[in-house]
Amino acid sequence: MSNIDTVRMWMSSPAITAPHTLTLPEAHELMQQRHIRRLPVVDSHQHIVGIVTESDMYRISGSPGSDMREYNLYYRVRDLPLHEIMSRPVFTIGADTSIMAVVQLMLEHKISGVPVVEGTKVIGMITESDLFRLIMKRQLDQAWGSVQA
Repeated sequence: MSNIDTVRMWMSSPAITAPHTLTLPEAHELMQQRHIRRLPVVDSHQHIVGIVTESDMYRISGSPGSDMREYNLYYRVRDLPLHEIMSRPVFTIGADTSIMAVVQLMLEHKISGVPVVEGTKVIGMITESDLFRLIMKRQLDQAWGSVQA
């Protein structure tokens, strides 16, 4: 297997993570600032404990356009820490995992991104966008190769 076929070559790194105590609005702001749609959640030792996605936030706040400061059932949404709403357990992969294994995992579990870990520490993310970059590179390489031939 060549290096191009592993997660390490295509993952987004360094990882953008959030502490499990971060509140929902703070996490939402971080995601908007960094232009990301999923956020691995870590404990005080930087070990991954869950993941929060845009979909989770919309589910909790009621809709994409709703104000996160409104009351939602028993809690004020603005006070919710991520450990209350994160998905767990979270699927993770190692940096030397093959791209095909990642694609299979994402399709099987209907997820659009997977945190990349070394042990329990998040070192990156691999997402659908990263896989699209891989496809585009291969297509361009193939087209360039046929032009030179």
